[in-house]
Amino acid sequence: MTEHPEHNEPPEHGEQAGRVPGTEGGGPGAGDSPTISRLAERLEASTLAEPARELLRETLDGAKTGADAAVGPHPDHRVFLESISVSGFRGIGRKARLSLGAKPGVTLVVGRNGSGKSSFAEGVETAFTGRTARLDKQRGEVWRRHWRNLHDGADPKVEVRLAIAGDARPSTLTCTWSGDDVTTPDVEFRRPGHGRRPFEDAGWQRALNDHRPFLSYSDLDKVISGKPSELYDSVASILGLGELTAADARLQIEEKVLNSAVKTAETERPALVEALSALDDDRARRALAAVDRAGAPDFDALDALVSGLPDTDDDRLRELRATVELAGPDLGAVGAAVDRLREAVAVLDDVRASGAEDAHQRAELLAQALDHSRRHADEDTCPVCGSDRPLDDAWAERAAEQVTVLRREAATAQQARSELRDAVDAVRYLVRRAPAWLPAPLVDPWEEWAACRAIDDAERLAARAETAALVLADACAVLREEAARELEKLDEEWRRCVTRLAAWLDRARTAHAGKPRLRQVRAARKWLKEAGAELRAERLRPFEDHSQRIWEELRQQSSVDLRSVRLTGSEKAAVRKLAMDVSVDGTEAAALGVMSQGELHSLALSLFLPRAAAPDSPFGFVIIDDPVQSMDPAKVHGLAKVLHDLGETRQVVVFTHDTRLQRAFTHQEFPVTVLEVEREARSAVTVQRVTDPIGQALADARALARTPDLPPVVMTHVLPSLCRTVLERAFSEAAWLRLHRAGLTEPEAEKTVAAAVTLLDIAALGLFGDASKGVADIYGELRRRCGTEAVGLVRQCQEGAHPSGTTMPDPLRFVRDVEAVAQTVRKPEETTR
Repeated sequence: MTEHPEHNEPPEHGEQAGRVPGTEGGGPGAGDSPTISRLAERLEASTLAEPARELLRETLDGAKTGADAAVGPHPDHRVFLESISVSGFRGIGRKARLSLGAKPGVTLVVGRNGSGKSSFAEGVETAFTGRTARLDKQRGEVWRRHWRNLHDGADPKVEVRLAIAGDARPSTLTCTWSGDDVTTPDVEFRRPGHGRRPFEDAGWQRALNDHRPFLSYSDLDKVISGKPSELYDSVASILGLGELTAADARLQIEEKVLNSAVKTAETERPALVEALSALDDDRARRALAAVDRAGAPDFDALDALVSGLPDTDDDRLRELRATVELAGPDLGAVGAAVDRLREAVAVLDDVRASGAEDAHQRAELLAQALDHSRRHADEDTCPVCGSDRPLDDAWAERAAEQVTVLRREAATAQQARSELRDAVDAVRYLVRRAPAWLPAPLVDPWEEWAACRAIDDAERLAARAETAALVLADACAVLREEAARELEKLDEEWRRCVTRLAAWLDRARTAHAGKPRLRQVRAARKWLKEAGAELRAERLRPFEDHSQRIWEELRQQSSVDLRSVRLTGSEKAAVRKLAMDVSVDGTEAAALGVMSQGELHSLALSLFLPRAAAPDSPFGFVIIDDPVQSMDPAKVHGLAKVLHDLGETRQVVVFTHDTRLQRAFTHQEFPVTVLEVEREARSAVTVQRVTDPIGQALADARALARTPDLPPVVMTHVLPSLCRTVLERAFSEAAWLRLHRAGLTEPEAEKTVAAAVTLLDIAALGLFGDASKGVADIYGELRRRCGTEAVGLVRQCQEGAHPSGTTMPDPLRFVRDVEAVAQTVRKPEETTR
């Protein structure tokens, strides 16, 4: 049977681009973390002092709040794969689609080397994580240059359709590349009802780090040959102790702050003691006794010594300090301004001597006469001299020409006067008014200096400003020196010391007040470390047991026993590792030293699969690429059993070119779906469904129907029973998918399906998701979806279990008709709720 065509996806309803995918209808619940709850129980039963217990309660509440605020997939809303579509990537040219049943079970994707199998595996891994095992140091550079398909010129694309529990329709993860760097894809996540957004914003990174659901052959080597700390982290992350680490980190930060305050105060105390000891002052001796006494400093005595500083300075000290801060005129600036003023005066004198000033005055006089003649055109006498010569047009023309000539001659005078005004303003700008308070000796010199602002005559201003500035500056300098010497004579040394003492006093008081809290924090961290070690061992035990059970299946004839799996060190330790204790024929040994390559790969699987099947993992699927290499036939049979067991609760997709794994499933009669990948010319990849659990039952029924010379009872009783099994598996598959869309967890869905005993009960679950539906509803839905013949087929399958059996005129047609019904009902119709 060829793969099903891709569904035409219905338009999304109610998409809201502002929501974060994974936070509604599939996001985390707001319930208490198991880790926090377990620690709280231990805390209440402990003998820890109440202050430290209260501190831990607050810290654990903070860690719980941080955990509840996380985003991303939630283990109660597991994610399964519906399909993987790839084009232009690695060995796949035009678009090829791998259709998967989005439910627990084992699917083998088979095909020869180079058929394109691994391109599907690497495509989905890259879509989720941005990289694959091929990006290791040995092959990464080559793979980066030759990852595009040679026969497809379009941009590479990987599209993964996901079924998330509680969602009526699938989500889509789309991975595309616009450039040549395979490590920088653009990945978009689209979930019905939640809009589109970059996958990196969907909050799945933590889940992918802790429960990475991908395992390649290269990864098997890394599990064993990787750094000890990496192997430790890969297992520690799934134990769900992140809140414990977060709580300890919060306490560690507080301990660091409190401890730093104590250390700072203690480090500064010797230098302060030395400074106080050097002073011959009664106040310094009292301060020394308060600082250097046993136990805590005498804070009350120190407060009395430093209280009110510097507000308690007397008037004389304040006047002296103010005098020291006084600044008189800047003699350099004043000198430059006075020189500029004097130069401007000299330039203007030269202009006056040259006649330019006279030209300026004549030009202004003529301009005024012209203005007057224009306003009084009817006058017939000169307005200046009274003569009878009128100011006619001819005169006006001559006067205008003369004004133009005179003003050119007067420009130099105008520039000189402008420069003089600027120079005067510059000197006045430097003359500052007296401050609000002045020492008496400076009052008169400052008034003389300030009076310069009122002088209009430029030459007088230059002379007086220069003299007043020199007098005032010298007076300020003398008074500053005298004030500084007097301050030093008073008690400046003590004041400097007591200022230093006041600063230390604040830090010492804070450090002393924090010491009880520091003791509580240290006690809380000690308890948390011990409780965390016990909890870690408690959480590790099921993981260890699961690993040992898997190893027992995989070891087959191996003489190596896996005795224990332990985490040594801590999350922050430089040396931390996963320790595996093994024995060979009862003698203890190091695993890596005594095990063959096949045994090491089996051991790696024993460590990986429990991580993938952890209850806290939100991923309902596991993808394993080429796990059979280096395994002998006995271990391959053991691997089939392990994968079959894992397939009870997980969707297991295994890519392999080794036919032994498929035979191992067949020989042990484990239900399995087999998809065959073939690659034709120009990288055209096709996928065919070889068989699946329903196909296996149909194959048995067809073989029985074709067998000649069988007793009649075989056709009337056995064949209908086999076909009933076909329909039960089809309805069960549809029921599981429907219940998953409704948000039931895998255990709840399995329990619901297992509780449906009769064929009609199972049909009701598959068709409606409700086992209580009546016969009329079931038959009506069968007729709608499969035609009127379907009801008769179901009845015949039921009658096969009765003593009288059923009539069977055409066994092969009966099997074909049952197959058509099974293929129709095995997948429920999508809704758009």
